[in-house]
Formats: sequence, structure tokens, C-alpha cells
Amino acid sequence: MGSTAPAVLLAQIAGEPPAVREPIRPRLLASFAVGHIRYYELSESTRVERRFPDGTVRRWERQGRYLLRFYPFTERDNDMVEVACRVEELRYRIRQDTAQFEFDSRFPERLSARIPDREFMSLLLGTEVEILLSPYGDIADIRGEQLQWLRDFIHQQVGRDTVLLASNLAAISNARWAALFDLHKGILPGIRIREDSTWKRLITLWIEGVEWRDTATIHIARTTDTSRVVVGVLPALQSSSSRAWLPDMPRTPLQIADARGHAQIAVELAPRGLLLHCELHAHTEYDAIPLGDGAPFRQTVQVTLSWRFLREE
Repeated sequence: MGSTAPAVLLAQIAGEPPAVREPIRPRLLASFAVGHIRYYELSESTRVERRFPDGTVRRWERQGRYLLRFYPFTERDNDMVEVACRVEELRYRIRQDTAQFEFDSRFPERLSARIPDREFMSLLLGTEVEILLSPYGDIADIRGEQLQWLRDFIHQQVGRDTVLLASNLAAISNARWAALFDLHKGILPGIRIREDSTWKRLITLWIEGVEWRDTATIHIARTTDTSRVVVGVLPALQSSSSRAWLPDMPRTPLQIADARGHAQIAVELAPRGLLLHCELHAHTEYDAIPLGDGAPFRQTVQVTLSWRFLREE
């Protein structure tokens, strides 16, 4: 009596190779569920070096810690989501040589001195902006009644001081808001993509008052049971700003020349579009020529920004 062949052999036609399993194609996008508030902690470490024609070198370092609040309050047509975003807290420290200055927005009465860099960095505190996110999690627009009120207030307070007005408006520009609240910086494709794929996207970064662009080469660097880590490398940053306002020099508009740099962005993404951890490392350098009084200098900036998911309510 003949034996019965296993079903798997009966299903396979003689001479046909075994079926090849299609590689997994995860959908990589950042998403925010309407009605759920998310909190992130942003840690900043920035080092700046300035070299002047006479050989003088000045260095300073800033450490910052921001508490960021994201509240998606409505979903519009085409899966666009409006998110109310606010800087809840800022803890700040700047050090130059032996001098050090600290600020904690939870205890404003302890403010012992007013320095331009701190005022520039904290001008966003307490203002809620409305950020419109695309279905892929990219920023499509930044606006809001409170933002418009703040800009109108600055116009009224500054008056005819056009230099200070331009500096203050740069501190609350859309690029500045995006620098804090665009966690993944656009490296997520928003679509299903093979695990072994490599893709490219044009990325814009705001670093110390200067905007930069480069085409990032991106891939999935690590996959675990609970998350994926996506890494984008920007090898040749180019400045898209011909002029800039540096946070610690609010009275001096600068022309930017001979600018170059590089950066890397890493994003840890959990299921359903939850961003667990994002990190940006960047190195930039350029010639800064004051448009007015002051000596030109060569500036080098090294910055690390790290976003960490805290909780959802």
C-alpha cells in the first residue's frame, strides 16, 4: 500500500522553486491621536567657538532642558491633524570661561541678570502655536491666535527699533518653532517600505539662528520586537540663510558665507506612530560678517538635541 505524501509536497508543483516570502514592509510615520496629550523632554547641548582675525578665540557652552506639550485637537480633511504645541518649561545654563548663568522658568523670580541669549531662547515660553501635520507626520503649517498675538505685541513693544524687531521675530519664526517641535525632522517616509530599503529626503534644519539644507540618505538601522530605529545621514549641509540673527547677538545682523556642515538624525519609532526617542547631532561652520560695526569671525557650532517621550494623557 502506498504512503500518502505530506500536503505541503502535494501543493508544490514538480520542478517549481519554493515560494519566496515577501519582505516585511512596515509603515514608517509619526502620528498623534486626537484628544491625547503627549509630553516630551528635549535636552540640548550646544558648543560654540568663534575665531577672530586678530587670533582671539571665544568659546561658550549652553545646556537646555525643555518640557514640550503636544495636544492634537482636531482632524481635518485628508487626514491632516492640528496639534496645539507649547513650551511648558525651560531650564537653561550658559557658561563662558569661568562665568556661568542659569535660568529656570519654574522660578522666574530668581532671575539675577538679563542676557540676550537667554531672552532669545525663552521668547517662545508659554505661547501656544497650532501646527498642522500632514498624513505622514510632516509639518505643513505653523500658525495660531496666540502666535499672532505675540508677533503683534513685539511690534508694539519694540516700536521703531527695526534691528531689535527683526531679531525678536527671528526668535519666534516658524523655523524656530519647527526646530523644537519637528521631532523626526522629516526623515520618516510616511509609507510602507521594505526593511532593507534606503531612501532620500530633502531636510531643513535650524541651528543657532542659521537654516541649513541637505538631502539625507536614510535607512532602518535596527529592528526590535517593539520598535524600529531609523537613521538619516546629512553629509554636506549647505546654508540656506544669506543673513542670520545669532541668539546671543540680537543687535547684530550677520551675513553668512563659506558655510558647510554635516548632521545625523536618529528616530526610534514604536507601533502606531509613537515617537519614543529622537536625536540630532550636527556640526556647522561658517564666516559671519557683521552688517554694521564689529569684526568678522569664523564660527563653529556643535549641537546635540535629544527628544524623549515622557507620557500620554
